[in-house]
Amino acid sequence: MQRDFDLDEVNVVNMDAKKVLVALSEFSRGEFVRGEQIHKKTDLPTKTINDAIKVLEKSLFVNNPDISKEAPPYDFDAVEISDFGRQVLEKYG
Repeated sequence: MQRDFDLDEVNVVNMDAKKVLVALSEFSRGEFVRGEQIHKKTDLPTKTINDAIKVLEKSLFVNNPDISKEAPPYDFDAVEISDFGRQVLEKYG
């Protein structure tokens, strides 16, 4: 079954992912950031942060060193912005 395409929904995810990426860029290079820290900087809900991290991982904008590890309620333990993510943010952010 094909789902209807909702451009507004896609744009919201991208805006949230950008907000998370900007928050991650405020941490030092090599510093891994937990979900609670992202929440404090962005005030985004847990599900939104989880979804944003998935989008950013697929785009190679963040590094998740242990994808099997989770820190509930987050679907990840800790992530860091990748060098590629910093470059894209600097150029297009």
